[in-house]
Amino acid sequence: MDYEYDIAISYKSEIEAKAARINDYLVKDGWNVFFAPEKQQELLSEKIHQMLYGVYKNKSCMKVLLISKSYLDGEWTSLEKRVSLESTKEDRKRLLIVNYTDQIILPGDLQELQYLDGRGLQEDEVASLVTERLCKYVKKSKKRQDKKQGWDEAGKVIIHNDGGIVVRDNAHFGNIQM
Repeated sequence: MDYEYDIAISYKSEIEAKAARINDYLVKDGWNVFFAPEKQQELLSEKIHQMLYGVYKNKSCMKVLLISKSYLDGEWTSLEKRVSLESTKEDRKRLLIVNYTDQIILPGDLQELQYLDGRGLQEDEVASLVTERLCKYVKKSKKRQDKKQGWDEAGKVIIHNDGGIVVRDNAHFGNIQM
């Protein structure tokens, strides 16, 4: 299944700085991440409940829940958590829960799931775990990364110009040969 986003990050504003650093690492790794602060325009133009439901239900391959003290009480995070749990019921490896609370055992529907102790992890370590796990699910990730770096499947250079033209080897433009 093709997803609009490789990853959707769910968090409460009290740990937004951590979430932003995780997002930055994931974007540098070449992933398409749903991170709410970067999608403000889209969120304002949509019915927020419907958009968040769609992102966490059908539009993202992997869901990353960053659980903080007030996460379980938040209106938006409760929706994101509930939909993420439902959409990954058949494959829990598409769900990564990072616990930033002081609780050893999380309450409610998260209690029986495996999760990481975020207090002992740096943001780059969380991003690395996400990338490692996601590489198993996004079959085209290598091809996508190669294309972003300017290489096609045959190892030939791709040149993009502002006009949207893709040029491969042996192309001619007037007197210019590539």
